[in-house]
Amino acid sequence: MVAMSQPEEAMKKCKTVVYKQRIRLRDFFVDFDKLRTGLIFENQFLMGLSMSGMNKYIKSSQLQSLADGYKVAETDKLNKVDYRRFCDDVDTVFTLKDLEKSPLKEVPAEPTELLDKTRYQFSSKVLSPAKEDQLAVVLERLRKQCRMKGILVKPFFDDAAHDVNSCMLVNHVTIPQFKQCLNVKLGLMNSLAASDADLLVEKYVDDEYGDMVNYVCFSQSIDPPQH
Repeated sequence: MVAMSQPEEAMKKCKTVVYKQRIRLRDFFVDFDKLRTGLIFENQFLMGLSMSGMNKYIKSSQLQSLADGYKVAETDKLNKVDYRRFCDDVDTVFTLKDLEKSPLKEVPAEPTELLDKTRYQFSSKVLSPAKEDQLAVVLERLRKQCRMKGILVKPFFDDAAHDVNSCMLVNHVTIPQFKQCLNVKLGLMNSLAASDADLLVEKYVDDEYGDMVNYVCFSQSIDPPQH
């Protein structure tokens, strides 16, 4: 497999975030472009990316590579960034530009490489063999305890995810919320060591968001299948 260049990797990450979160990047640049030329200064371009939240997922050096890749020479001494072309390229993750002018043009299939459709069914993250063995023991212990209590874990996490003080990220809760649900709402921590709870977090935390746990995926490991 050929390694991607820094701009290519940055663009892929950008498309992934935009696709998953349905972000309209253009909205974060257009206010800088009073004359609607499609060009803005580099610092404005980087500021727009930051306001859109891209800096949470993409390194500053990669964001800079995007700015460099879309620079155009407005004069001999002044470079600006063509944010309009950048947004057009990013938005190809949704559809092709000016498709209404060519309605018979073939549209690429949904970019499945940007979205793991099984992410709410099981965790694709593989821990060390020792940790996976311990995880299996912990999950079986939790399943047994939930059967004895006659409870499903997912509804409790749903409540936490919809709390007004939650981050409101679909099917995710913060790490403190996750542990609080296990302890306070579900009363399951009495059968777990602190290291077991940390192991669950390590397995089900969403690397893309850093401190958010994919509780739906966790629930699939505990709750019986729905028929």
